[in-house]
Amino acid sequence: MEETTDITAESQNFGNKSVPEDISKSCNDHPRQPKLSSYPSNFQNRSFQSSWFVNRNWLEYSVKNDRIYCFNCRHFRSYKTNIGDAFTTCGYNNWKRALESGSGLHKHEQSQAHVITTKNLESFKLRQQLQLSVINSLDNSRSILVRRNRDRLIKISSTLLLLAKQMIAF
Repeated sequence: MEETTDITAESQNFGNKSVPEDISKSCNDHPRQPKLSSYPSNFQNRSFQSSWFVNRNWLEYSVKNDRIYCFNCRHFRSYKTNIGDAFTTCGYNNWKRALESGSGLHKHEQSQAHVITTKNLESFKLRQQLQLSVINSLDNSRSILVRRNRDRLIKISSTLLLLAKQMIAF
């Protein structure tokens, strides 16, 4: 039995939690990556750095909440995959551990959930580029079937016509 993945394209609400208004609202938007001259500092005098956007096109920053989110995980998550709230609904703001290899951005990037949502995003983009919605796919399949049936009917008709001209019973 083939297992399917339920992909959601959620906008702002996750259950009863909501994400800020200043980040992407749908999967058709782009990740919001505001480049500010300086970002708010926390009580440890640490802050988000715009250099973290480099090679992380999935990263979103909310100026309103001073937190980062994962665009891919927010919009292309699978209900079968356990994705924590840190990068989807609550946001992540532990700037001290953000770049440590065992936590923060690196840990999230390498998590199975993030890898799956990234593949879901790539699949979504490919379908958009090829314009292969379910309706288009069905319509293309139907067109191929109609063309094939017409070719068969022409062959059968020409065979029947030949048999009739030769006065051969069929």
